[in-house]
Amino acid sequence: MWSKCLGVKLLYSDDWSNEEVVYLEHGMEFKENSKGVNVFLKEPKSWNKLSEKAEMISSFKGKLYSLDIPCPDYGERLKARVRPHSTQRYKDLPFDKISEVCSKAITLKQSDLPRNGLVLGDSHSLAAWRPDAYLSRNDGQTLNGAINAGFDSWIDNFKSSDLNFLRTYFGNIDIRHHICRLTSEKAEQKKLTKTLVKRYFSELCRARDKYKIEDIEVVASLPIENESRKLPKTGYYKGQPFWGSWEERNLVHSYFNQFCYFLCEKLGFKFITWPDYFYNSDSELGFENMEKPRSVHITPRHYLWSAFDE
Repeated sequence: MWSKCLGVKLLYSDDWSNEEVVYLEHGMEFKENSKGVNVFLKEPKSWNKLSEKAEMISSFKGKLYSLDIPCPDYGERLKARVRPHSTQRYKDLPFDKISEVCSKAITLKQSDLPRNGLVLGDSHSLAAWRPDAYLSRNDGQTLNGAINAGFDSWIDNFKSSDLNFLRTYFGNIDIRHHICRLTSEKAEQKKLTKTLVKRYFSELCRARDKYKIEDIEVVASLPIENESRKLPKTGYYKGQPFWGSWEERNLVHSYFNQFCYFLCEKLGFKFITWPDYFYNSDSELGFENMEKPRSVHITPRHYLWSAFDE
């Protein structure tokens, strides 16, 4: 996504140490408050692979940009991972030089880009991004919580006076974890869903009027996958991968999209749905359309934008 924003090529394992300009993306799961590096080192080849990447930083003499966050001090982080069983190559890394290079990195955020629209949502929002938009991706953010906070909490971080459109993608987390947890009565689940959607569109209208946004786009919730799918514990809420049966959550998902569609038609908003092939023969979200190996997200090949060059 960032490479498309900047119009630059992607480098994965390539040696980028001799490039004139490098934009460093730290990974979707990067934790700013962690002290180490997110790697699992068991064999010498793993230590050496990490050493190779670290040496790219230490020998880099160009202009370094850190995307989304200030560049972490990788020198200190790498130094903190030195162990008796580390390879000698790793122990000999110039940690101070790596820290020096990182300290000179320029922070570049989405809000620094020239854009005329915003895609706002939870972790799923990356799949619904538009190449002409800013992306405000907020992992774990429920629709209910976003409404309570007010969409201003995120819109104000961008050049709000220049926004011509707002696309929002919330609701999957509320459907997975909260609505069926709050009540087991189907009538009440429908009522809670309708109330949530009405509040959602009330907040959208308020944001539209406040920021004079011409176009509002709402993304539909995803189908519900089979309950057999193994999920990472980071996606659990109160020790559960989901709350309510598949049938209950599927009904809430249907209600949510029906209510959103109706209000989009009424207010002149655009309602963005997911393709029919997402559903398997049992009306479930097919695992083949989901990110491997255990994610709740859809695979990048099915994003609303072209995540891969042809």
